[in-house]
Amino acid sequence: MENNSIKKSESKLKELEKKKAALNEKIKLERNKLNAKKRKERTKRLIEKGAVLESLQGSNAENLAPDQTLDWIRQNIASEKEKGLVRQLKVTQDELKFFKRTAKKWTLTNDDGSKITVTEFIHQQWLSKNKQAPKN
Repeated sequence: MENNSIKKSESKLKELEKKKAALNEKIKLERNKLNAKKRKERTKRLIEKGAVLESLQGSNAENLAPDQTLDWIRQNIASEKEKGLVRQLKVTQDELKFFKRTAKKWTLTNDDGSKITVTEFIHQQWLSKNKQAPKN
């Protein structure tokens, strides 16, 4: 009787091992499908990004080797940002120069009746705020 019970347990164990092997195979197949989907999405994304980059490079894109792309980006994209900042700085400088020229003509009357130009007033305010002595 015990022998029969042992055989039943051994048979059940073999059946469970088969199920386990089948489940492991299903897990492996599902993992492979997932990895394939991820690779496909990444490939699509890389192609789309590459197309955008080539459109920025213009007609010269075909002549640039992949290893030259980083140099092209450094020379063109970064410099465009820097050019924009330089243009913005130039406009601000021009506005300040115009204000300084124009404000020299404007005068303010202090509480004591003395007159001072707007630029002198702004300069005094700036000095007092920054606690610097005026330059003579």
